[in-house]
Amino acid sequence: WYQRRVRKQWYQRRVRGVQRQLTGRAFETFLRMPSATNPAKGQDVAEGLDKFSQVVEKKIRNLEKRRTKILDLLQQKKSGKDLNADQLSSVSSLSYVDANLDQLREFLPQFKSISTELEKAKKKSQRREEAKRCDVESKKVKGILSTLHFLSKLSQDLKEKLLTGLNGLTLTVEEITILDTFYSLTDSSSAPFSKMEESIESVSTHIQAFLERKDKEMCAGVKYSDVAALFDRLHEHHVFDPDYEPPKEEEPEPEEEPEEVPPAAEEEEEEVMESPVVE
Repeated sequence: WYQRRVRKQWYQRRVRGVQRQLTGRAFETFLRMPSATNPAKGQDVAEGLDKFSQVVEKKIRNLEKRRTKILDLLQQKKSGKDLNADQLSSVSSLSYVDANLDQLREFLPQFKSISTELEKAKKKSQRREEAKRCDVESKKVKGILSTLHFLSKLSQDLKEKLLTGLNGLTLTVEEITILDTFYSLTDSSSAPFSKMEESIESVSTHIQAFLERKDKEMCAGVKYSDVAALFDRLHEHHVFDPDYEPPKEEEPEPEEEPEEVPPAAEEEEEEVMESPVVE
């Protein structure tokens, strides 16, 4: 009984050791992958798990081939054929092979499930980043088009009205000059066809700096942030809205004057107050 117990414990330790050895090699292979320690290098975690699953699948195939050979040797032994020492050792390892196959077959679906979930999360993150990028690009295009639109509205008539006052806003000659300078820098209509691409690139640079309110000089003594602040004032006073009507100021109601009492009535009132009281 004691010997059977010792053999059983030894067998269990041997099986666990082989399992740790096999899975340890697989994990070691996985940890050597760049994605396992640093996902930013080449592969991501999902790809690393896929490669690890491939290692496990290859190990399962090798163990299945080994098991098939062992079963053939067992069949030969049952048929009466004598086996050499190596063949007998291989036959005795059948239980180890079965235990390892069961262990690896248990691991494989788990890693594939994890890999699938990571791949789903990766695609979801990519869609989110793509939507965010499209939103940024859309806002950028919208900002450029709106800037060009408002610049086209700065006619000579509108600028003359701004010099005299429009919707409560009056600009100086220097501020009108700033608007004219910005308009000339963002106008590519007069550029020759051979330099059209270069002109459009320059216009895009100026408008982008304007939208980002950069503290960079647009011209001598004037920054893009100053131009943006000037446009803020134009929008606050609805300069570009032809249908805007300034609110009318309510006229104050006239104050009621107190009624004047005739002098005769005042004398009668005093006589009444001075008359003695009859008891």
